[in-house]
Amino acid sequence: MKKRNAFTMRSIRNKIILVSKLAGVLLVISYVVSTRLPVHPDISLLLWLGFVTLLVLGVDRLMGRFISEPVSGLNRAACRMAQLDFSAPCAVNTGDEFGELSASLNQMAESLQQAFAALEEANGKLEQDVAQKQRLLAERKELADSLSHEMKTPLSVIRAYAEGLQDEPDEARRQAYYQVIIRETERMSGLITTLLDLSALENGAAQLRPERFDFVDLL
Repeated sequence: MKKRNAFTMRSIRNKIILVSKLAGVLLVISYVVSTRLPVHPDISLLLWLGFVTLLVLGVDRLMGRFISEPVSGLNRAACRMAQLDFSAPCAVNTGDEFGELSASLNQMAESLQQAFAALEEANGKLEQDVAQKQRLLAERKELADSLSHEMKTPLSVIRAYAEGLQDEPDEARRQAYYQVIIRETERMSGLITTLLDLSALENGAAQLRPERFDFVDLL
């Protein structure tokens, strides 16, 4: 690869060496030609200086095309990437080291763009998960408040009938009180079971399994 690039223009070093050698050859040739012109030596010197000026401007133009312009393009692309702007790729296609660097920058920009897209998608999912968690917490709090309010009623009934048992001499009424206390206890137990089932579902300890059933039989 190195031997092949040594004789091609696919290297900045080769381009600079070629331009400098051509400039040196043209400089020597122009000097020889100017000294042999059938004009006054001062005029030939002026002609040679004019040719040297044009030669310097041409070399400067070639150096700008080979070095300055690609470096400016790479710098602009790097500045856009630093601002997280990957909309415009680096358009340096010189076929040398600058071109390879441009291709590497474009590949890095594509990878970063994909990474940022994946990160935004992950952030979106995370926001949805957080919103769902907050909604579940709000629903759980509302349900817990409702169950707490519902549990006050059977507790009050149990207390009232338990106090009534102390002073009730009639055995039939005492049995009725017992039935009310048992019924309200079962009701409160059902509310507690509902709260525990909700907690198990939220913690993943229990899973819902959908099943088909006859709605008429349920009614």
